[in-house]
Amino acid sequence: MAPKTMKSRAKPASRLRSTQVVARRASAKTARPLPVTKAAKVPFRGKPLGRREVSELRKMLEQERDRLMAELEAMEEHAPEVDEQVGMDIGGGYDEDLADVASSTFEREKSVALESSVQHTLAQVEEALQRIEEGTYGRCLRCGNPIDFARLKVLPYATLCIRCKELEEKASH
Repeated sequence: MAPKTMKSRAKPASRLRSTQVVARRASAKTARPLPVTKAAKVPFRGKPLGRREVSELRKMLEQERDRLMAELEAMEEHAPEVDEQVGMDIGGGYDEDLADVASSTFEREKSVALESSVQHTLAQVEEALQRIEEGTYGRCLRCGNPIDFARLKVLPYATLCIRCKELEEKASH
């Protein structure tokens, strides 16, 4: 074996074979960014929300809360019908066809999943309204910077600024 006299250097991307370029890109994608903490704040971006903006967003949140509560009430009114069907299916009521039992089981599971999703969103809306009362609404929970008003208009219960949300999504993949 010949002694190494030259330092090994990385080849420029133009000289790499396609498999080497793909390998480099893959290793770059798997590198996880460090989480942003309060100690390592993101540079200040945006301006804090004004009173009018907070008032507008509060109204949106209150309307969303009312809509979600009405949706949950409608789901609860429909629940006895589903429970009655469950009793018929299990007790061997009118039809014991497996396709019917499977269909009603699917519908029950779908309804439970939808109700859970609505309850989760309602909890987020309630937490956002609580943050308004505490005076912390509109600030990113991760870096402390203001959340852009345009983002809050689309998702009024957002807890992270765009940058921190992107970092969170990159870290989870």
